[in-house]
Amino acid sequence: METLKIIKALGDENRLRIVNILLGNELCVCEVEGILSMTQSNISRHLSKLTSSGVTKYRKDAKYIYYSLDEQTLLLHPFIAEAIKDFRGEERYKDDLGKLRSYVEHGYTCDDVKDNVLLFLNR
Repeated sequence: METLKIIKALGDENRLRIVNILLGNELCVCEVEGILSMTQSNISRHLSKLTSSGVTKYRKDAKYIYYSLDEQTLLLHPFIAEAIKDFRGEERYKDDLGKLRSYVEHGYTCDDVKDNVLLFLNR
């Protein structure tokens, strides 16, 4: 039943995009929001489904909540990472990774995101 819950959680393109940028990264909700150009409520809803299925986990740090993929789930269900690697060949997923790379290379933080610094990523 656990595997079915995971597959259902991954059955949405926006959730796949989130997993794509979280593979190997830990990101705050506001960072995910800026990189994927989605609303905070939409991101939170998708992250909630991913977390309840065990795909993601989170930690609180002061005023921010950081999400990452659950390593234990990835070990038990290697198809998750393999599927994401296949999607990375598609343009939308490449674009998301390019925005993430730009964000990281500039050394931005959640505070920068709150100041709308990520606007340059959407050009």
